[in-house]
Amino acid sequence: MKTRKEILSLIILLFGILIPCNVMADIEVRKKVIEFLRLSGLGEQLYAPVKVSAEQSGIISIADEGNFFMQYIIAEPNASAEPNIVIDPNIKIPSSANKMVIVTHGWIDKAGNDWPADIAKQINEEIDPNEWICGYFDWRAGAAVINPVDAAKYARDIAGPRLAKAILDLAPKFTHIHLIAHSAGCWAIGSAAKIIAQERQIQIHLTFLDAYVPPKWQESELGHIKNQKSRWVEHYYTKDITLGSTQKNLTEAHNVDITNIDPGIKEHEFPYRWYYATIAGKYRDCDWEAGDKVLTEYKGLDYGFARSAEAGQANWEKSLTLQKSNEAVKLKKPEKKLFDLKIFKKKQG
Repeated sequence: MKTRKEILSLIILLFGILIPCNVMADIEVRKKVIEFLRLSGLGEQLYAPVKVSAEQSGIISIADEGNFFMQYIIAEPNASAEPNIVIDPNIKIPSSANKMVIVTHGWIDKAGNDWPADIAKQINEEIDPNEWICGYFDWRAGAAVINPVDAAKYARDIAGPRLAKAILDLAPKFTHIHLIAHSAGCWAIGSAAKIIAQERQIQIHLTFLDAYVPPKWQESELGHIKNQKSRWVEHYYTKDITLGSTQKNLTEAHNVDITNIDPGIKEHEFPYRWYYATIAGKYRDCDWEAGDKVLTEYKGLDYGFARSAEAGQANWEKSLTLQKSNEAVKLKKPEKKLFDLKIFKKKQG
């Protein structure tokens, strides 16, 4: 007797072998696979929900239960983008709360018990809980694919719309939404923001951390929201091993190059570790940069968390004046002095 996991693995193998190039035949194969799934007791996986719950720390967890094969290949994006949203009845949103911040991950990553949850918790310590709701979005099964392009596809076409629906169901009267994402996850918050903007006239703040732009994709789609005046997009990136795919100055964003302030090997993960540090004032103990000074300033202006409404209304209003589609602002380490001139003169005296 085969287990459900073994049956599902067999279906994935057979589908990969049998799927032909002819579109009509492809549809017939898909129909047969769907019917087989139902007969095998796996039909419910075609309708994987999005579950919203509260953690003991006070932050919200939004978890997409879908995966790339079932939702993108079998059910297809159009059907999968409209999930059942299951909200824990124990979640209590204060009637005075009208702002939300959600953090999410990228390719082959997760949010729960990981850095997105850490950022959400740290922001939660900085804000007024009667005004703000903090949380994370976990779409780990959709991100667990071999090709990062497939992760971006799932993020844009399924994870993003699912996140938008969860936010709209959870917080229908909110006036400000801040979405933070890393790498391929930037496509999730980008598409979520577009859907939210169609439904609500609210302030939207998007924070892209080393945004991944697949080959032949239009980077100008990231952060582009029609008829949305009250919004601001920022992009923090490093010049690392991912090369041009995550080093682009985005047309719709205020771009900030933080390569120079990375104290270690230049890497794709540094932007989210740095962003956390701009909230807490220090890097996490588990980070390579633990103990290093957190650098945020450029010509008297602090970047990172300081540019958000969570850090204060005046900060947010200043952010709205910053230019988009700019040649990236470059944060740099302070120049080291060979010797202190004052001490030298004192010794000479």
